[in-house]
Amino acid sequence: MLRKSVYWPSAGVAEYHESETREPKDDEVLIANHYSLISQSSEHSWFINDKAHVVLGTTFPFIPGYSASGYVESVGKNVTKFKVGDKVIGAPVFGAHSNFAYVDEINTYAVPENVKLDDAVFYNLGMTALFTLDKAALRLGQSIAIIGAGVVGQIAIQGAKADGLHPIIAFDIQEQRRQAAKKAGADYVLDPNDSDGIESLIQQLGGGVDGALDVSGSNAGMNLAIHLARPLGKVVFCTANNDDQTLHYGELFIKNLTLLGDFVNTEMNRQHKAISNFLWLLSAKKIVAPAHEDTIYEPTDDNIKMLYGKVLKHDNTINNPIFKWR
Repeated sequence: MLRKSVYWPSAGVAEYHESETREPKDDEVLIANHYSLISQSSEHSWFINDKAHVVLGTTFPFIPGYSASGYVESVGKNVTKFKVGDKVIGAPVFGAHSNFAYVDEINTYAVPENVKLDDAVFYNLGMTALFTLDKAALRLGQSIAIIGAGVVGQIAIQGAKADGLHPIIAFDIQEQRRQAAKKAGADYVLDPNDSDGIESLIQQLGGGVDGALDVSGSNAGMNLAIHLARPLGKVVFCTANNDDQTLHYGELFIKNLTLLGDFVNTEMNRQHKAISNFLWLLSAKKIVAPAHEDTIYEPTDDNIKMLYGKVLKHDNTINNPIFKWR
């Protein structure tokens, strides 16, 4: 069978590629993908150079992507949990942007019957959001700030609401994303540059929020999270950013904050739990996938070059881009 893929031959270059499929290895599931999702922030880091590839265990050239959904095409001889025709998501470290993906059985998950594949494909970003909330370990009625209202931020807002956190305060520099945060269930939405509004909110909350999550990946967002947290509060950094950062250590120290990173691949049990929870929450209609009806693309060479040109420039005018493989 012909394997059609996005291909990165070198840094900053993306193109359409064809090759022959192989049989799955003993512990692998071969998935006939219907959709794969571009994770704009993480894939930007991996696309521009080899610096961030330590988490992937590969280098150029390769097929990128780590979020795909479809049906089982075939299985290796040791696979016991899945059979041909099962509706699944696959979470490979790379190789998802293809009409066929090879995924270890342990990284393959059944999709509930009432969940659409184009919604399920958001599972990896949904997992990141729920993993971050779980890491923060906030309790019913505690307050939370979420800096960054892209896909991960929007799902984190919904997860926080499902957890009974209150109030939920969202921040983003883009008006479109602030509106999306309101729709997702945020109680307050602010521009992170609105310093007067931020100081007023901190005062209203009696010194800040119980937990602050930065999902923006920016230095300003990280420091805003530190500033928003109340004394003895928690700050969680959720990003695939490998760059050096300058943090407001004095405020971190004086408020005796707990600072947490949440690279999901360091805690696989928590990661698997978060993926399963995301699929369950979708099935139970307690959360919804971000709007994406207008951002589904055929994986042509022109579309691949256009979309990764935007990824390269950090151009988020197209949010949640998805490749449709079937």
